[in-house]
Amino acid sequence: MAKFSEAIISIRPAFAEAILSGRKTVELRRRIPPIEVGARLWIYATRPAASIVGVAIIDTIFRGTPQAVWETYSDRIAINRDDFDSYFEGAREAIGIRLSRVQRMQPINIEQLRIWKEGFHPPQVLARITASEAKRLRQMSSFDKEDVGNVVRLLRA
Repeated sequence: MAKFSEAIISIRPAFAEAILSGRKTVELRRRIPPIEVGARLWIYATRPAASIVGVAIIDTIFRGTPQAVWETYSDRIAINRDDFDSYFEGAREAIGIRLSRVQRMQPINIEQLRIWKEGFHPPQVLARITASEAKRLRQMSSFDKEDVGNVVRLLRA
């Protein structure tokens, strides 16, 4: 199976904000589809935000026992031990995705995403997107400052 180079990842709003603020540099998962180091992840903050709020590059993907992941990355996951243990209860393996080059962007809300891609539904874990879909997202997320004062114009795809 081919690995993804662009994908949308669903993350709870509090954790998405922790990633965007730099407090969380490792995203945890119980399972993950094939994705490659260097891939771009579009961060979709789930409801109530229901928007793509940022983008990051996968720096490293690691797998290990939940205990090994906790011992190595607990200071970079923005979650307490009880919540970590609850999330990985019954799991033999924990997956961590170390993120780099995180960028906050003007949110692209669910209504805009449904125009961008007909029938768009937020992914449970990750959803692969094509290079042309990623290009359109980059266009939708770009801002162009006007010459007049503080006026900012969203460039439409």
